[in-house]
Order: sequence, then C-alpha cells, then structure tokens
Amino acid sequence: MYIVFLLGLIALASILAGARATGAIFGFITVAAIGALLIHHMTDKLPISL
Repeated sequence: MYIVFLLGLIALASILAGARATGAIFGFITVAAIGALLIHHMTDKLPISL
C-alpha cells in the first residue's frame, strides 16, 4: 500500500506544480495499482489451517 500512497503523492505534487498531464498519468497509474492490489488480494488463498 505504500506504493499507492507514493504514486498518489507524486500525482498530487505534479498537479500542484502545474504539470497536469504528468499528474493525470500518475493518477491513472495509482488507480491501476489499487485495482491490481484488489484483484491480487481477492484471488489470494487464505492461509487458514483448521
């Protein structure tokens, strides 16, 4: 999850600095990373031993 925070922070800093295209690209990468982490955790086997 640190990568999501870092990408979001880079996107925010880029947008505030005036580089809207770079901020939008990093914003889309952030959304893609959140989606990939969601899919990864949804398909991961639960480590439960009964």
